[in-house]
Amino acid sequence: MTVKKNPGKINVIIAALVLAVTVGGAVFMNWQSLTQEGVKEVYFSPSMSLKELAIKNGVPPGELRYKLSHEVGRGAEISMRKPVKALGIEEAIVRKALEHALEAANPVAIILKFTLWAVLISVVVMWVLQGKKIGGLRAGIMLFSVVIFGVALGVSPNPMEPVIKLFKWMRGMQGGIGVVAVSLFLFSVFSLWGAKLICSWGCQLGALQESIYNIPVLKKYRVKVPFALSITVRLVLFGTFIVLLFNIGNEVKNFVLYHHVNYFKIYDFGDLAKIALYTLPIMLIASFFVFRPFCQFICPFGLWAWLLENLAINRIRIDRGKCIDCGKCEKSCPTEAMKFIHGNGRRFFRPDCWSCGKCIESCPTDAVEYGIVGRELSLCELQNQQES
Repeated sequence: MTVKKNPGKINVIIAALVLAVTVGGAVFMNWQSLTQEGVKEVYFSPSMSLKELAIKNGVPPGELRYKLSHEVGRGAEISMRKPVKALGIEEAIVRKALEHALEAANPVAIILKFTLWAVLISVVVMWVLQGKKIGGLRAGIMLFSVVIFGVALGVSPNPMEPVIKLFKWMRGMQGGIGVVAVSLFLFSVFSLWGAKLICSWGCQLGALQESIYNIPVLKKYRVKVPFALSITVRLVLFGTFIVLLFNIGNEVKNFVLYHHVNYFKIYDFGDLAKIALYTLPIMLIASFFVFRPFCQFICPFGLWAWLLENLAINRIRIDRGKCIDCGKCEKSCPTEAMKFIHGNGRRFFRPDCWSCGKCIESCPTDAVEYGIVGRELSLCELQNQQES
């Protein structure tokens, strides 16, 4: 691999641009909430149908049905055309569903959250990943992400959310695409600046899983998941999500699979779906033995970020002139990523690299670095270059 000294000035410029775009984008998608006076009141009349109420309140009918089905545990059989008083559902529950469909998170908190993400990722790219003492810093940042991005600032936004909402919008279950598109764009920018940066360092659920993984009690029982298995499960789940959501070859209506395995809701526990609630202990226990099981097997944004890794500006790179092929980087990597980065495997669509820095810290010759990567050279090309 061609290795250049990390052009710090370029990353400084990128950091400034990313911060500006992030703040601008966050303000843009919350502009209406920032400028409107007061909170929009819910219009409700039991003599109106759910469809009429949705239109009256400016809510997509599919979104109202989805929120209501979550409240009462029913889905397609809920009529959108009958008067509310004829549905056999308590009026208070319908009101609550309408409120959930209308309510928006605190716009100031959302802007602050995105701004902090941009600052954190800038620090990670330009300082943390350039050093050797990464382990302690990372453990501290994981706890910071859990407390600040999760406990303090809440479940929303999160990287998984805009992916699901994008497809819900396509299905007519989600209002305004603008906010969803901008949110997904910002998360994608973070991922393009550096491989899996937002997933690895800023995701409140990923940080929680890794904090559990870092507990050394059961360290000797840790398992490195084969990438072929994790990517297959992710693709199958995503395919099933599409099939069920768009009613392809089945009778299910507007079923959002990821809602039922949305463990981000742990930060809003009362809104945790039943399946997620019942399987939460499994996910937490699995986190002791497997590096970020939700991220590797379930998260749809993790799948998207894996694709973006191929275009990421900053990635793990190896100085072949310093490398002694001791294999320590491969052993320290929590996934199979270094098996392909260090080895002579495929150049694209490798196993997920989480930019965690474990390989950098484990290398005895400082051959593993993090920075802007040029075209990779095969071992044969490198030998020929050296001989010439």
